[in-house]
Amino acid sequence: MRGKLDRLVALGLFFCLALTFEKGFMKLPEVFPKLAPASFYRGLVNDRENSLIMKERHFDINVQIGKALELRLAEMKARGESPAGDVLADRERAEMALRKTLAKDTRNADYVLLARQNLDRARSLQAKGWTMGWSLGGPGGLGEPGKARQ
Repeated sequence: MRGKLDRLVALGLFFCLALTFEKGFMKLPEVFPKLAPASFYRGLVNDRENSLIMKERHFDINVQIGKALELRLAEMKARGESPAGDVLADRERAEMALRKTLAKDTRNADYVLLARQNLDRARSLQAKGWTMGWSLGGPGGLGEPGKARQ
């Protein structure tokens, strides 16, 4: 009885080890595109699409915050408000927040552009059917000598 239980536990552990090996092996960029190309490219493009969507959302939210700050500043100027220095939302702080928001707009616009470029790159890899080779390249290490990495 004990021998059967030991064999069963050993078989279960071997199965778990084999499954772990298979899952890890399928994560390798040399293997995954060759054995499951549809899944590989779907995941690659999907990740880039999600990244682009999030970057666009961050950009849109920041633009709306900037518009709200501009409106608040315009209202304060129109009323001639000059709140006391201990008030949380005085004109000086609103102007500082607006400058910060405008700086974030520039940065977020760059992030959206980079996300679009990454998505385009992933789609071009999918169209080409790109796979990573098993070799590290020529004698110079990674890549081919004389060719720039992309």
